[in-house]
Amino acid sequence: MLIDSHIHLNSEKYLESYQEKSILDVIPILIKNADEVGVRKFITVATEIEEFETLTKISDQFDNVYHTLGIYPKYNQGVKLNDLEVTIENFINPKTVAIGECGFNQPLQENDRNLKSQRSLFEMQINLAIRKKLPIVIHNRNSDQETIEVLNTYKSSGLTGVIHCFVSDYHFAKQAMDLGFYLSFNGIITYKSGESIYETIQKMPLDRILIETDAPYLSPEGFRKITNEPKYLPIILNKISEIRNISKEELEEQIYSNTYRLFDKIKK
Repeated sequence: MLIDSHIHLNSEKYLESYQEKSILDVIPILIKNADEVGVRKFITVATEIEEFETLTKISDQFDNVYHTLGIYPKYNQGVKLNDLEVTIENFINPKTVAIGECGFNQPLQENDRNLKSQRSLFEMQINLAIRKKLPIVIHNRNSDQETIEVLNTYKSSGLTGVIHCFVSDYHFAKQAMDLGFYLSFNGIITYKSGESIYETIQKMPLDRILIETDAPYLSPEGFRKITNEPKYLPIILNKISEIRNISKEELEEQIYSNTYRLFDKIKK
């Protein structure tokens, strides 16, 4: 059994692949397709407060779907930090398994939050995660130094979580894992450009690996011209199995255990 640890099930991009009018009509198709290849549970990830109600509705409607709540570095800039925190907290329910995705996003584009504001937003969500005893889902784009600087200030807090869509080097990976974090890999490791990530996958402990699709984005090699789906998650598993030279069965069991350990609100 596999768990897609990072997906955006509310995205209307899925409508491009199916003749349905509503995303709520497409989700059962996505779940059925995934079930046929052994992907049985899903964590749908928030990026802005406008998604919270929909993600809550999706996870309420489908027993095997859980959700996170959080603010991506670029979004909800017109809302005060305290109001964002209150909104996140008010939406937390038994199917909320983490806070995020949140963190840093570079290079900065026009009208983006500056790094100081991104850090304040990130720290607010970290503090909320600690207070609510939830893990955190980290978005880290070209911001290894900034991310580690923040995480180091919380190393005695019990904070844990995952750096999703991991593409950094082993030096950064080890620093993050030493602070109690997991690393999640997706379709990027199947690209030629993804070979730079192999060292981390080869050296890291098996009990810190997670996998994700980040669907509808980052379709694996061979499917890059079409919308990504959770049914492609086994391709990520197979690639890691190849890189580590271990059986797919052993790796699947380990990753399944890792995902439950981190996101301990998921029911077995």
